Amino acid sequence: MMFEGVKKVLAQTWSRFRGLFAYVRQHPFKSLLFAAIAGFCSLILLFLVIYLGAFGKLPSKAYLKSLKNPVTSTIYASNKEPIGYYYLQNRSNADSFQIKSDLIQALVATEDSRFYEHRGIDYKSYARVLIKSIILQQNAGGGSTITQQVAKNLFGREKQFFLSTPINKIREIFIARRLESIYDKEDIILLYFNTVSFGENIYGIEKAAFRFFNKAPEELTLPESATLVGLLKAPSYYNPRNFPERAEQRRNVVLSQMLKYDYITPETFEEAQTPLKLDYQTPKKVSSFSAYFKDYVATEFAIWAEDNPAPDGHIYDLEADGLNIYTTLNTNIQKYAEAALHRQADNLQKLMDTYWAAATTEGGKEVLLQKLVDQNREVQQMRQSGRTEAEIAAFVKEKRKRRYWVIGKGYEEQMQSLEDSIAKSINRLHAGVIAVSSVSGRIMGYVGGIDYGFSQIDNVVTPRQVGSTFKPITYLAALQAGEDPCNYYDNNLVTYSKYEDWRPRNSNNKYGGSYAMHGALANSINTVSVTLQLKTGTERVLDQAKKMGIESELPNVPSIVLGTADISLLEMVTAYASISNGGSKITPYAIDRIEDEQGNVLFEAKPRYEGRVASTENIKALQKMMESVIRDGTGSRLLGYEIPYNIIGKTGTTQNNGDGWFIGCSPELVVGSWVGTFDKRVQFASTSMGSGANTALPIVASVFKNLSYWKRPLLTNFEYDFDYFPCRPFVESNATEAYELAQTDSTYLQELRIKDTLAILKDKPIEIDSVQGIFPGQMPLDSIAKDSLTIDIDISNTNID
Repeated sequence: MMFEGVKKVLAQTWSRFRGLFAYVRQHPFKSLLFAAIAGFCSLILLFLVIYLGAFGKLPSKAYLKSLKNPVTSTIYASNKEPIGYYYLQNRSNADSFQIKSDLIQALVATEDSRFYEHRGIDYKSYARVLIKSIILQQNAGGGSTITQQVAKNLFGREKQFFLSTPINKIREIFIARRLESIYDKEDIILLYFNTVSFGENIYGIEKAAFRFFNKAPEELTLPESATLVGLLKAPSYYNPRNFPERAEQRRNVVLSQMLKYDYITPETFEEAQTPLKLDYQTPKKVSSFSAYFKDYVATEFAIWAEDNPAPDGHIYDLEADGLNIYTTLNTNIQKYAEAALHRQADNLQKLMDTYWAAATTEGGKEVLLQKLVDQNREVQQMRQSGRTEAEIAAFVKEKRKRRYWVIGKGYEEQMQSLEDSIAKSINRLHAGVIAVSSVSGRIMGYVGGIDYGFSQIDNVVTPRQVGSTFKPITYLAALQAGEDPCNYYDNNLVTYSKYEDWRPRNSNNKYGGSYAMHGALANSINTVSVTLQLKTGTERVLDQAKKMGIESELPNVPSIVLGTADISLLEMVTAYASISNGGSKITPYAIDRIEDEQGNVLFEAKPRYEGRVASTENIKALQKMMESVIRDGTGSRLLGYEIPYNIIGKTGTTQNNGDGWFIGCSPELVVGSWVGTFDKRVQFASTSMGSGANTALPIVASVFKNLSYWKRPLLTNFEYDFDYFPCRPFVESNATEAYELAQTDSTYLQELRIKDTLAILKDKPIEIDSVQGIFPGQMPLDSIAKDSLTIDIDISNTNID
């Protein structure tokens, strides 16, 4: 019946189409007229809906007036100390006297020869584009005027769900007309030269003149001015440093245009065609204080601004509205975090340069290096030209000056072979650290990477595989489901046929006996953790993670307990904050208050509490279990820092030591750190060097150590109703016998008290030198994601190498 109905509809549609086609054949001119009218009406309608803001509100005239001299917004730390500024496109603001006639004439002759004749729209250019580019299919260039290009420079182009290019072009027409009604031609030229991109992340003529010729704009010669204007057509393609021949040819085209429109004489034209000479200034990007935090604040601000437009209707703009952004950042904690991260990154990089491996590549790092060498453009060109393998090998090993980014200094020349250069580029370690008030959610320290100039990837918000730092979430879910810290579980190597013969292993490859729940977490025992995960139920664990602030999509598989999910450091620290503060979910935030230029308060933050994540009793039990991680387990290295507070926490290490984690907590503060490589083919050669205890823990420990020196302490101690769990963490017998023993064991607590007394008398700190590393056997290692999957299970987003 349904099929007959569909068949009938298709037949009717086809009949109507044939009728329309017949009408067009009989009345071609009338049909063409109707089509033209329909097209014209559609175009008018499109203009109207764009003007009304259906594809984004057009900037008001009042807002456009502010763009000539945009007012910088300032970002302040919690002590009201300025820590950064927001500029319009990080642009230079050259004055009108700096823009000499050579620059102006080169621009007008090349980009918009009728600039002084139109009012923002050059209809003759559109006619040329229609006839030559569209109808005749000739490349006759675009039809945008300088004013329209200013509109594009200032507001960019947004991707629409359809007709993106026409919609953006029409928006630029409206904005251009408004600009022309506000500014004179000289002001528009100045706006153009101050906002246009010259490539290499350079905005504005002042920066471009310095980068390529080491001089101010007013000092540029005619050939130099023509070179920079020519660069604008395609900044990467005509880059004079990378492609001098192209840049020189393009410069000559600009000069010929100037000659064509009588801006220069034939004699001047000939004189200007000299060999291209640059005085290129290599950018010396130094990691600025809290640069990653500044970007995070901008993201948080954008969310607020979208929901809170200005009284005149425009969306507040950090780069033009002159706002004062007061943040939660504590300058002392920020300095501790930056110093700790940079010191540890430098120490670990020295270790990595010597002891890196490529465990996921068949044949190891030698094979990986050879593959990368073979992919090198110069090596490929040598092979194509018939050079022998011996000549290529000599070239690869030859040491010469090569650029290498030194943290905090920028690119420096170092003597390296091609092989050395490739190795150093792929084994570069990256890191992130964040400190959040677990009471209020205030972000008090934030370092997103090793050097903002080198990499703008923010490792605080970028999801990474979390390793064993996820285990406390599963253990809390288990406690909520009725498990007890003194319940015992067999430490057996089990094959789970239900999950395609999955066999989770322990990092120490030791099995037998049984662990109490608290002992399994302290020593990061995979076998027991998986048992708990399966007994508790993955759905319950995922729900627990969500309650604690994990927003990333998590795989619904039992291996999640071993850290196979990708979660950001910020999310993990948020989750740990609810453990730290006694069970309340918090929302991290960076902006405390926003004021306008006149000091009017536009926004004031209030801490957001979103309910309980678990019972107080179970949170206290988990806190005590995580204290055991530090006292007796994988985080015991923290004791070597002699921090006079009972910090709790958890380590994490992923497959082949690709990611190292540590998150530490006091009742007031959570500090988390991640260390790893971006190229997951590259790792530390051993877990003793690449574990979270060796890579990330020292960063967190250093922050807490510095905080312990404060005269007015920020930190306090966790308080417990008992000193020890009344059951041994590990027993050689099976779980049933171990549990029975625990009910009658009267010597265990006495042994612990004697042990602690002896430790106090001995008073010997644990070695904490990360460069020397921690040798196997000195302390337990946290479990690694490698052990979570020994077979192929269909799990998305696990990124197991």
